Amino acid sequence: MQDNKMNKKKKGLIPIALLLCAIIYCFGFPKAKYESLNILSQLKIPLEINGWQGRDVEQEWNMEGEEYNFVSQALDREYVNADGKNLFLLVLDAGNFHNPKVCSNSSGFKVIELNNLEFHVVNRTFQAHSLYTEKDADGFLIIYWICIDKNVVDWTEQKIKQLWFSLINKKRAGLMIRVDVPTKEDTIGDALKLAEDFIADLGWAMSSDQASYIFGNPGTVADLSLK
Repeated sequence: MQDNKMNKKKKGLIPIALLLCAIIYCFGFPKAKYESLNILSQLKIPLEINGWQGRDVEQEWNMEGEEYNFVSQALDREYVNADGKNLFLLVLDAGNFHNPKVCSNSSGFKVIELNNLEFHVVNRTFQAHSLYTEKDADGFLIIYWICIDKNVVDWTEQKIKQLWFSLINKKRAGLMIRVDVPTKEDTIGDALKLAEDFIADLGWAMSSDQASYIFGNPGTVADLSLK
């Protein structure tokens, strides 16, 4: 009986040890510039999506410093619908991802962590993380998820995959997708509905294969409820 308990305890320590190794490997040693499969440049994400009109947002993405070695490409767009309501789509092609909660906190935003959200997009079901951030007069509903090699993953899986691919020197298609909706705390429900409409429209606007890099493979269910 005692041996069984010890075995279960040891098994429970394995994923913790793997995650620790991944963290040490990812952040404890200097890295060469991340080399991606350039998936983002191949994705045909339309500027016009079922009533949404998009435009590329000018950002000073200075990726020359070592702190940006993990980033390969970034797509940053604002989309506006027929009612004049807007949101922002950010897609990062990177070898390692920073949690938007941490980034928002470090930028001086108040952060409220919200429940995970479930989306149904062209024969795919996946969950995404969500936050409400606020600073001065600016407030945003932030919805984000990570898709690696056409599979939506959580933070732990992302670190383990990063470690594994680094050890075997294999390139992977790793994207963080983020939708930011300007809103106030008392209108988060309206912002969520706007984001849901946009994400659904985006899925239908892309080919099935290309949509898999954003939403995961068709017929899959990605559940973050226990992650």
